Amino acid sequence: MKYLTAWFITAAALFAAEPARPLDTPAAWTFADPTAWSWTKDDGRSVLTLHRQQAFKPAVRSPFNLAWLKTGEWKSFTLTVEAQLTKFDAGNNDLCLAFARQDATRFYYAHLGEKADGVHHQIHLVDHADRKAITATRTEGTPWQPDRWHRLKLVHDVATGRITIYFDDMEKPVLTAQDQTLDHGWIGLGSFDDLGKFRNLEIRGDKK
Repeated sequence: MKYLTAWFITAAALFAAEPARPLDTPAAWTFADPTAWSWTKDDGRSVLTLHRQQAFKPAVRSPFNLAWLKTGEWKSFTLTVEAQLTKFDAGNNDLCLAFARQDATRFYYAHLGEKADGVHHQIHLVDHADRKAITATRTEGTPWQPDRWHRLKLVHDVATGRITIYFDDMEKPVLTAQDQTLDHGWIGLGSFDDLGKFRNLEIRGDKK
């Protein structure tokens, strides 16, 4: 019983801790092509904008446009962020949340595409090979709206391998997966091959 009590105390302390707000520290981020990104302020809040495609081609099939938080390797965590898709055309436009990055060709990412198909609106594993969908459940797509900030949430539980993604409704997930290939790493924001903005990023959890 004492071990169970200690676990609950530790967990309560962990998730009650002050969240990290890394968009307030631009130096904490790294980019394959810094010229594709810009920092601005919106009512005092830092905004990270992907304003054009990065001049970057990954070694394996995976997102072209990711900004990586280089200041810590996160294990189990909850991430919330406001995101705005700024490119709408005939394609299946998207923004992505990436996590558990151990090197340039080893990480997970959630692809929040407008329409669900074999590669869009999926949770993927990149493991020294082209991305592989590991999605367990999903909705029909991501209902991005022009000029609107949407709230995203990502929960990664490394003990169970459970990955859960939310869009606007923080109670009902739009994507889920269960995979234990990767249990720590960097967190990233971006898009596979589209454009967008991010603000109000908060991360609570456990660093390696």
